[in-house]
Amino acid sequence: MYKVFFNDREIEICHSHSITKNNVETAEGLQSADDVKRWFNLFIKSTARNAVILSLSPVEFWEKTFVPAFWMLEAAGGLVWRSNQLLLIFRNEKWDLPKGKRDEGETMEETALREVSEECGISGHVIVQPLPTTYHIYNLPHKNPEKQWILKKTSWFEMRYNGKDNGHPQITENITRIKWFDRNNLEEVLANTYSNLMPLLKTYLD
Repeated sequence: MYKVFFNDREIEICHSHSITKNNVETAEGLQSADDVKRWFNLFIKSTARNAVILSLSPVEFWEKTFVPAFWMLEAAGGLVWRSNQLLLIFRNEKWDLPKGKRDEGETMEETALREVSEECGISGHVIVQPLPTTYHIYNLPHKNPEKQWILKKTSWFEMRYNGKDNGHPQITENITRIKWFDRNNLEEVLANTYSNLMPLLKTYLD
């Protein structure tokens, strides 16, 4: 199963219907990338909150039909823990996790470590383990006029930081604040963050 976010809307690609939320659109029989493009443009104009695309082979459909309908952009980021505190950034009026686009020649791990350093002003953090990958679709026509819908794949890593420096925000990237949140006090974050980050954050609340 694959899960993709478009703003606060969710698209699930799977064998069978598994979204339990109301107002769900179901699609099947999409045979080509052009079919996906046409369907997606109708979906975003519809009132349906979420969508399920049914496929007998979700992995093959994802790789050969869904992904080619978009411009894929690879990024990586980190959930950085200092003892029992999680590092978050405040950008565009929402709490977010530090992340960014992979530079040519970088591994995803190198990208994640670099982006955390640049966006949060810390060093010495190390990767502990990989976390689930997230996908979301957004529009950036001024940078990509031919395929304006971008499918962003973000590889996430849990990180550990033992330094005493609290860091500082990268103002040039519109990050106005960074903050270390206690693990048991993430309500402010959960109330004002992006839908695609919620599953990652909630794994630490169970």
